[in-house]
Amino acid sequence: MRRRHVLLLGLGAALAGCNFRPMLLAKGSDDEPVRAELAAIEIRGSEGRLGYLIRNALLDDLNPQSLPVPPRYILAVRVRSRASALGIQLDSTITRYNLSVLAAFQLRDKETNDVLLNSTLERISSYNVSREPYADLIASQTAERRAANLVGAGISTLLAAYFAREEPVT
Repeated sequence: MRRRHVLLLGLGAALAGCNFRPMLLAKGSDDEPVRAELAAIEIRGSEGRLGYLIRNALLDDLNPQSLPVPPRYILAVRVRSRASALGIQLDSTITRYNLSVLAAFQLRDKETNDVLLNSTLERISSYNVSREPYADLIASQTAERRAANLVGAGISTLLAAYFAREEPVT
C-alpha cells in the first residue's frame, strides 16, 4: 500500500516537472481558450453519407453546447473509404470486411485564408458478413458510423493539440 502511494506521488511529481496538463479539462479555466477556438471552426467539404456522419461527429466534438460563435476558421475535409475482404473461407466466400476511411483535412484562417494545419487521418472499422442482405447492410452501416466517429474524434484531438500549442487568437 505504501509503495503505491510513493509511486503515485513520484508519477505526479514527474508529470508536473514535464509541464503536463490536460488539453480539455472537465472544468477549469485552462481549457477555455482551446474550447473557444474549437467552437469557432466552420466545417466544409464533407460529401455523401460518410461525410455527413463525420461532420456530425466533428460538430459534437468541437462545439458540444452548440454555442453561437462567429467562425474564425474553416475546416475542409475530404473523405475516401474502401472496403477490403478480411476473412475468406475455403469456398471463397467473404465473411469479414475491413472498412478503411481516409480523411484529408485542412484548417484555414477565415480572414487571411492561411493554412494553419494540414493533415490526414485513417481509421479502420471491421464488420462481419452473413448470407442475409439486410443484416449485411446494417453491419456495414454500423461500421461506417463507427469509423466516422473515430475519424471525427481523431481530427478533433489533432485540432485541440494544435490550439493548445498556439497562442489564442483574440
